[in-house]
Amino acid sequence: MRVSGKIWMYSAFIVLNAFFLGNTVFANDSTKKIDAVKEKPAPGSKADTLTREDARMAYLIYNLLDENKKIKGADLKRGEELFYTNCGACHGNDGRRFNFTPNQRKATYLGATARNEMPTFWYLMNFGDKKRGMLAYIDEFSLQELVDIAGFAQTLPPD
Repeated sequence: MRVSGKIWMYSAFIVLNAFFLGNTVFANDSTKKIDAVKEKPAPGSKADTLTREDARMAYLIYNLLDENKKIKGADLKRGEELFYTNCGACHGNDGRRFNFTPNQRKATYLGATARNEMPTFWYLMNFGDKKRGMLAYIDEFSLQELVDIAGFAQTLPPD
């Protein structure tokens, strides 16, 4: 009985020391701190899991829209020139050649979509819509040119 009591006491001593030693060693472990800069994967790397569409849409939301949902950093004069040259043939110079809604009583034109539904407008401008015959322009224009076109589109008449 004396031997089993000593074994129990030594076991308890070892367990308690391991517990307190472990807490002291790992309490100041700086590897557990998350460094947001180091955690962010490089664009295009294997760790970058955003699709091209997701990355472009996130760029719009986090970098291009102000609190009023207006495009920031657009050169409206350049956007106007690009719109007339590249978009006007299909959409009309005033953006009212097509009604974007099946509701014939209340038409929705390009200017209204650009103002009220910029994520939808941005997606369609970048990636197109095969069903509607809209071409994708992500590879045709630079990002800044697309920003300029989107900024100008928000100035078009809504109705």
